[in-house]
Amino acid sequence: MAFVTLGQTPRNDVVPELCRLVGSPMEILEFGVLDNVSRDVMALAGPDPGDPALLTRLRDGSDVVLSLDWTSDRMGEIHHQIASQDIDLVVLMSTMLGVAPAPARATIFCDRVAARAIETFAHAGLIVGLVLSLENQSEHIVSGCPWSKMLRVAIARPGDRVALETAIDELEGCDVVVLHSVTYSEPERKFAAARSGRPVVLARRMVASAIRDALDRLAAPRDANPRCEPLSNRLRLLSVREREIMFLVAGGLSNKEIAFRLGISFRTVEIHRARMMSKMDFRTMTDLVRTVDSLSEF
Repeated sequence: MAFVTLGQTPRNDVVPELCRLVGSPMEILEFGVLDNVSRDVMALAGPDPGDPALLTRLRDGSDVVLSLDWTSDRMGEIHHQIASQDIDLVVLMSTMLGVAPAPARATIFCDRVAARAIETFAHAGLIVGLVLSLENQSEHIVSGCPWSKMLRVAIARPGDRVALETAIDELEGCDVVVLHSVTYSEPERKFAAARSGRPVVLARRMVASAIRDALDRLAAPRDANPRCEPLSNRLRLLSVREREIMFLVAGGLSNKEIAFRLGISFRTVEIHRARMMSKMDFRTMTDLVRTVDSLSEF
């Protein structure tokens, strides 16, 4: 499996955790758009004012902003490198990294994983708060989206706790919050959830689940036909309280902890949880956790 990042490799801030979340043995290769690119060239690769821009992290932990045009040209070189390898699955980790490398058997576009999650929530009638890493990503991600009226956007670079706090406050009133970049971490998700009091979906957890599903499909017989009822239809069946409990259960909270957090009785939690499991057709806790992580459609 190959991870392609907009920045430099190795991406020790993301890839090891993705592999841990996937939970399957894999041989990993990493390709970075900025590998072996000098600082002088990076300085010339930035966007003009108002042009689409991409944010990435360098090996030393610093951030750099690149133009979409320059990145697209560089991705052509990455594709040639991938073509020389025997690769089953390619994961394009950054937003707008372009077309799938032809030699790979399967490709995961992380931004499309997030887009499907947003669409699923919006189709279920939820107001979705998006936390993006750059302001000029908003137009590309939101404009033309059929669910744009259901979306609210705030900006916070990964690792900037003050900006994240402000962003979460700006998204007050949303039903669910999506941390759109795979660079956002689990501690940031927990902080956002505590600050907002709402379910917070982390992009890297959705991507990990998409990887698991892709590996399962690659290993499965070609005539396999898994259940594919749209998640959005099942989400519509849940009450607001049942949705809250679904996310809290997926986050590892016990019934007692959920009762304390929501200010309801233990028995009420049990009733809502049982109804939620039935409406969502969850047979096991694994079904619940994997569905919440992946939103099942990827």
